[in-house]
Amino acid sequence: MSTNPVPWPIEPHTVAKHAVYRQYFSKWFPIMTNGWGGNVTYAEGFSGPGIYTKGEPGSPVIALQTLIGDERNRTRYKKMRLLFVDHDERCVTLLRKRLEVASQPVSLDDLARYGIDLDIRKGQCVPTLERLLTEYKAWGRPMLVVLDTWGGGVPLDLVRRIAKNPSSEVLITIQPQYFARFAEVDSIEHGDEVFGGTTWRKVSELPSDRKARWVIEHYRDVIRKAGFGFVLDFELIDNRGQALYLVFGTDHRRGLQKMKEAMWEVDDVSGVGYRDPRDPGQQTLEIVFEPNVEPLKRLLLNALRAEGPAGCTVMQLRTFALYRTVFKESQVVPALNALLDKGAIEMSEPGPLRFTSNVRAHESS
Repeated sequence: MSTNPVPWPIEPHTVAKHAVYRQYFSKWFPIMTNGWGGNVTYAEGFSGPGIYTKGEPGSPVIALQTLIGDERNRTRYKKMRLLFVDHDERCVTLLRKRLEVASQPVSLDDLARYGIDLDIRKGQCVPTLERLLTEYKAWGRPMLVVLDTWGGGVPLDLVRRIAKNPSSEVLITIQPQYFARFAEVDSIEHGDEVFGGTTWRKVSELPSDRKARWVIEHYRDVIRKAGFGFVLDFELIDNRGQALYLVFGTDHRRGLQKMKEAMWEVDDVSGVGYRDPRDPGQQTLEIVFEPNVEPLKRLLLNALRAEGPAGCTVMQLRTFALYRTVFKESQVVPALNALLDKGAIEMSEPGPLRFTSNVRAHESS
């Protein structure tokens, strides 16, 4: 058994991550209920004990609270499955106690009356989670799977199977430093399983200041090739400079839109910010009510520069922002108006927006 304490203190970026989860759960569960009659699965492969040292709830507790917190939800589900796996018996035991508290006024034993099956198993994520999903006949129906590791990721075979399952989504966290550290250690093959091959080991050939960025870009491509039509990835940076990389995979444009809404609807989280891996300026954005769109302006300028004289329509740039940045479509027009006011871009009526010669002065100001 691990000698690490259970529970443990919550990390600053975990506070922000859970705030995103809470917002997204509040959107995902109703959509799946309406579209699939509640015959869906929420699963975690690294569930933890459901609580932190100062009483903060873990993601399994947040998910259950989202489901039954609104009394109207309790009559909606036909066959909802909540499945949790953790390798530490102490976490399994404590999580059951925390979920019992969170389920009130409904007891865990009575959840089945509302069409909710809940199971907590001790074991490694792989293969225990996959077996649990099979046991509950979850395959073939939508699922949201949270693979919230300590930073080392999960074998790609599991991610591929989730990607091929109808209307399913995945949330994965990794820490790029883990892979940069062990790329030259041939005896450690975990990275080969996570990336589906040995190409990730090329990170060892890069300068230290480029390693983390390369790992992030490579992993994004791996997740996209696993079968997800849309991939949203971003970093959560705390005030110590510690980063957590979060990847969301979905096959539905609406799922991508809802996750971005969840990101930007999070209340202020002191000391933590977002960072878009694609932003050339690598600016950390504080999580505040009025977000800073300077990185979006840079990304839009780069997109227009790449198109040259042909330019882009507003609709094309909205689509670019949705698919290729952490920003929402609705944030594009205000950013474009600011660029137009500064003369960084120009637009003829009717016609596309174009990059102008004044843009370099704008970029340096």
